[in-house]
Amino acid sequence: MRTTAITRALLGAGLAGALALTSVGTSSASPSTTTHASAPADQTAEEPGELLLMLDASGSMKEPDPAGGTKMEAAKKALTGVVDSLPADTHVGLRVYGATEPGGKPTKAACNDTQLAVPIGPLDKPALTDAIKGFRAKGETPIAHSLTKAMDDLGDTGKRNIILVSDGEESCVPDPCPVVKDLVQDGVDLRIDTVGFGVEDTAREQLQCIAETGGGTYYDAADADELATSLNKISTRAVRDFGFTGQPVTGIDLAENEQAPADLPTLTPGLWTDELTASEDSWRAYSIERTQKQSTLHVSVTTKPKTYYNREEDDADLENLYLTILAPDGTECADAFGVVGDFHGFKRLVTVTGRVLGQSPEEEPASESCRAMGTFTALVHREGAQQTTPAEIQVIEEPRVTNLDELPDAAGDLPEAKDLTAGDAQPIAGGLSFSDAPEITEGTWVDTLVPGETLVYRVKVDYGQTARFTTHGPTGGFRFPADVARVNYLLIDGEAFSPDRQKVDESVRAPGQFNPAYSSPGSVRTANVRYKNRYADTPALDATPAASMSGWYYYALGVSTKEVGEDLAGQPIKVAFTVDVEGEPTDAVEYANGKGGETTATGEDGSGDTGATASTSEDEGGSPLPWIGGGVLAAIILGAGAGFGLRRKDAGAQESARSQE
Repeated sequence: MRTTAITRALLGAGLAGALALTSVGTSSASPSTTTHASAPADQTAEEPGELLLMLDASGSMKEPDPAGGTKMEAAKKALTGVVDSLPADTHVGLRVYGATEPGGKPTKAACNDTQLAVPIGPLDKPALTDAIKGFRAKGETPIAHSLTKAMDDLGDTGKRNIILVSDGEESCVPDPCPVVKDLVQDGVDLRIDTVGFGVEDTAREQLQCIAETGGGTYYDAADADELATSLNKISTRAVRDFGFTGQPVTGIDLAENEQAPADLPTLTPGLWTDELTASEDSWRAYSIERTQKQSTLHVSVTTKPKTYYNREEDDADLENLYLTILAPDGTECADAFGVVGDFHGFKRLVTVTGRVLGQSPEEEPASESCRAMGTFTALVHREGAQQTTPAEIQVIEEPRVTNLDELPDAAGDLPEAKDLTAGDAQPIAGGLSFSDAPEITEGTWVDTLVPGETLVYRVKVDYGQTARFTTHGPTGGFRFPADVARVNYLLIDGEAFSPDRQKVDESVRAPGQFNPAYSSPGSVRTANVRYKNRYADTPALDATPAASMSGWYYYALGVSTKEVGEDLAGQPIKVAFTVDVEGEPTDAVEYANGKGGETTATGEDGSGDTGATASTSEDEGGSPLPWIGGGVLAAIILGAGAGFGLRRKDAGAQESARSQE
């Protein structure tokens, strides 16, 4: 897998020392939104995948649980709770191993003792509950054989997820980790999450390996309460993690210097989903129509790889996204780059945002080509360890501003950093991406995460305001292991993003660090939100230009998987964080379509539904028909793509330009 020179340069500049990075640079770019939004019809998540619950019924499950009763009783209760909480449209089944043949010796019969108790299909709560209650702990622990059989249960197409609960290591042959590697090596869309229930070190390492190799997460449960918490969290995430939100689309892959065809798929304002393949030299192409004179277009692409680990090279890797937006005549109007690495085990959202200005201050006129009406071309290039990964694409068109000269000047540098004080915490359940992030307001919140998990929240920030976020670290009775030597420190980090999904805090900073003797909260903030921040003459690593529109700002909170020591790996951890929005809101921006203040491509609930109707006149270059958001009316414009030669810039010039960012 190729790592670009710019990536290496950024790492050498110190971003690696910040433990994780996301860097975005834009050219002739501006954050933007739309009341003209013609959201795609049927903005829904992908078809639900197949979920298989896998239960260990080996003899060791008869052992006592610290919370009372036996491990088997605790597992049955936890799984029954999971079944009760699953959405009605879930496709789910149950496989149990070690439930029929006596244990104590790994005989051929005992090592083949696995059965599909409930076939995968639409959620049947009575059948699942009866099956769970009917098993007794009895036999061996044939994990590898059960996982192999599970692939037959799940079928050979679509998204598949296995949740494996075990209290011990494999007692038969072969070792399950290499088996999982073989199962996923051909690009099978599979995720395996594992829960170790009161396990020792060897079993923990084995279950961690299964989860890592299977693109999932390991959870550790010491007793019945932790098992119930882990299983409810992991099953909820499994059901929700089957895809981003948006209208499915398939872009066209173009090689270097290849002419773009005239029939590229057109992305209208709203949310879209596609599958991006890692490549060294191909770009995925889409068309985007500018329908209003001097409007601002912006496009963001988000991925969330399951792993950054390149198994063939046995090395950590990076997830790189490049985005280029071309004018109808082929002029490059935006060139953006985003990268995230597996530094200290944060599993982050990877974003890249490109913006095309429709207007600029008089002293700095925008390119005529980039201000033109017509069909623009968006080109996306991805490099990463995972061969393919889902991507969510957001397209927004922001109308021309009629009072640009009257708006406040850019805010300049980011405000001084400060740690917020924690207050009484309110519980919250974070989303898995921008599109399902729950709303938060000012105050202190608490959520439960496991190492390697990232959850997302959103808060309303208006023009004239500054958003701040502080991560206070583990709470809710959390205790570090008594043996301090078994834990180094816990890293908990938060990142902030603008409504157009660009990172809005500086790229080089240390995350929050916590151990028994030391606590250092992690804090991020936005610039004071002003429309003219997009014109700020600041270094590329200064995120002031990103905070240039009002609307939903996002906070992505994550816990690292590394440096936590064996005792914290997979342990659900309650994390507290505080949000503050400083300043009085203003409504100074006036748009040509008569709308002012916030305009977004997604609705108040973040669902993709604008819930608004806006008209544009022919004078503004728009359709004389009303454009209705929320999928009530969709207009998919099939504009003819302008001919151009797809090309990468000279490598030396490209590296030089990006090194200036």
